[in-house]
Amino acid sequence: MGRENPAAGHRRAPVPGAVEAEAALVRHYSRLTRLAYTVLPADRDRHRRVLAAHALVQRSMPRTAPPLPSRTPPGQADGSAYAHLRLTVLGAALRAPGHRPRPLLPQVWGLRLRPSAEGQAAIALARDLAEASPAERAGYALLALEQLPPDEAEDLLREAGAADPAAALQRAQELRALHPATAPLGADFDPCALQAGPTDLLRRRLRLRSAAGAAVTAAVVALALLLNASGSGPGGSTPSDDTVVTGSVSAPSAAVADLGRTSADAWQDTERIDFSAWPARGGLTHDDALLGAALSAWRAPAAEPRLLWAGRVDDALVVLLDDGAHLARYTRPDHPDAADPVRLELVRDDDSDVTTAGAVLLRHSAAGDRFLIAPWVDSVQLRDLSEPNTPAQSLTTADGLTPDVAAPPAQGCAHWPVLQLRSSSVIAEHHAFLLTDLGDVTPVHLTFTPPPQRGPANYPREATGSEALVTWSRLVCSLPPLRGRDVKAVNAWKFAIQALPETGAGAAWVCTRADLWDGTGSAATYFLDPAGTGALPTGAQPSGRACGRFQQYVVADAWWRSPQSGHGYLLAAGSRTVVRMSAEGSVAFRNTAVPTQTLAVPGPGSGPLPSLSAALSTGQTTTPLP
Repeated sequence: MGRENPAAGHRRAPVPGAVEAEAALVRHYSRLTRLAYTVLPADRDRHRRVLAAHALVQRSMPRTAPPLPSRTPPGQADGSAYAHLRLTVLGAALRAPGHRPRPLLPQVWGLRLRPSAEGQAAIALARDLAEASPAERAGYALLALEQLPPDEAEDLLREAGAADPAAALQRAQELRALHPATAPLGADFDPCALQAGPTDLLRRRLRLRSAAGAAVTAAVVALALLLNASGSGPGGSTPSDDTVVTGSVSAPSAAVADLGRTSADAWQDTERIDFSAWPARGGLTHDDALLGAALSAWRAPAAEPRLLWAGRVDDALVVLLDDGAHLARYTRPDHPDAADPVRLELVRDDDSDVTTAGAVLLRHSAAGDRFLIAPWVDSVQLRDLSEPNTPAQSLTTADGLTPDVAAPPAQGCAHWPVLQLRSSSVIAEHHAFLLTDLGDVTPVHLTFTPPPQRGPANYPREATGSEALVTWSRLVCSLPPLRGRDVKAVNAWKFAIQALPETGAGAAWVCTRADLWDGTGSAATYFLDPAGTGALPTGAQPSGRACGRFQQYVVADAWWRSPQSGHGYLLAAGSRTVVRMSAEGSVAFRNTAVPTQTLAVPGPGSGPLPSLSAALSTGQTTTPLP
């Protein structure tokens, strides 16, 4: 569908007069706010992002501007004014990660605003844009919303102050290809098409109560200062040296009274299946002293906390709280010591879902792990990831709490216990999934992407099928290095199957992708020889987005020696976009076509690998992970 573009060119427009600027702003207000909302950081909640978008657009009016020449035709005046406003809004939105306009106008009290939802396609686009950089989001908006040619979009990004506009636009074009909807940036990105709901009423009441308490405190302190200044206390007497005037308010008591609690069946009536749907469980949910201690230890929650658990777990009292962005686990052992002190541990839990909010590790001890299971889980089983053909064993839970289950070994990977959970049939996503303990409060979701086939690319799925379990059994030893890194999920992507020379047996190439809760991650590639039991590491990227949604191409190589003849070969394999390969060194070839994305070339079979590169069908090139 065509779209009016009052400023198709990228050349810097003259500063418009106030009248012309206001006319252009009013006429194209929705378009400008949509541009700002798309570019603004996605880590802001949608309410603040909506207000920030409106603020940036309303502040884009030129403060001091000469009038446009009277000979400028009205249409050109509108286009020139819009071009200036667009550049101003774009530049301000790109600077937004380190700059928040003050005052932020307009202000909204008592309501939470968010754009209207438009379905799964819009949600997928929003997630991809959230992981992109501001410049990449800006490039996508200029291509999809403004419908600018790539060269003009790149020039405008450069003029707005974007870092590396060429790279940003290249990524924006990739996103445009992934999301080629005819009506891009619809209601999900329109700050003028909004849904409204109430704020957190309990939190508002607590703030009002806290404000009243602060006022009382201020009055008491002021009175004390006045009496001390006058040299007399009540009745005109001088206070003794041990008199202490305090104006403190019992904040923990007020906080405990207003601690949020979700009903036991709330998860059955909401589209949001995450930690916000967990009810308060445990035998000590009304122990105000314990809850007050936990709340006092958590000094700065992002929002009013909700109670998920309070009770005794083996030899400790445990409280689990959530503020919508973090989980807080407060632990008070019966006999605290240096190895097991009283502590509060915070982890991120934003963007959790039916799987990543499926369980929480409440207590780890020498006896094993005790997990609290989500209310939407119908069955809980324990299986050994290193034994894919061994059936899972059923576990019985009490109020959602598992008995002591074996934890992964502190050293080695000879065995690796994982939880296999199955969600309730009440949830449309009725399925089983795997979670494993990697030393954090939230266990890690294990997934699997099968090898390529004709048609659309495969995406991660649950790792409970036979092929997934067999693959993961060979990758178990890749999990221990991820301990304690706040990992959210690990995916094993079988990106290529290769028929080995001489034998014809099928070997597999796998890339594992560990995604952390903060959006960063790591990747590693492995060669799975059909004659072996483990996995041969072939490359690693400690930080980056290899083998993720935004870098869905990979190539890897390894030496291999035939068990029949003893001859050595260089084996190489790439993802489905790889069309040619080149190598320099002990084995050399150039621009060799690889219709099956795999290659086997005679070579020494050991020693330094040659320098390999692969050409992609997109025109790009890639090399193995180092």
